Amino acid sequence: MWDIDDFAEQLCIHPIHLSNTIKNHTGISACGILQLEIARVARKLVANLSNPIQDIAFLLDFEPSQFTKWYKRVVGLTPKQFRTQIKRGTTTQILNTSLLE
Repeated sequence: MWDIDDFAEQLCIHPIHLSNTIKNHTGISACGILQLEIARVARKLVANLSNPIQDIAFLLDFEPSQFTKWYKRVVGLTPKQFRTQIKRGTTTQILNTSLLE
């Protein structure tokens, strides 16, 4: 999975400095920003009904069962429930904003 240390290394700065700078400028933790981006990508991939959930999980560096639990915690629905909403045309914009802190 993506890690703040990897980004800090690419920028040649200390991970704590990067984390503090991100939090000070955005009000969102570095981890929260990563979670948001992963959630955005995951929602887009899950919304494409031709993508098997297992493939999405592996693409995002999750085990399938771990991905389903994470997705439900972040989005508020399991991938299957989200797809059911898409099929019905009742998709909502759910996101657990407590992850941003």
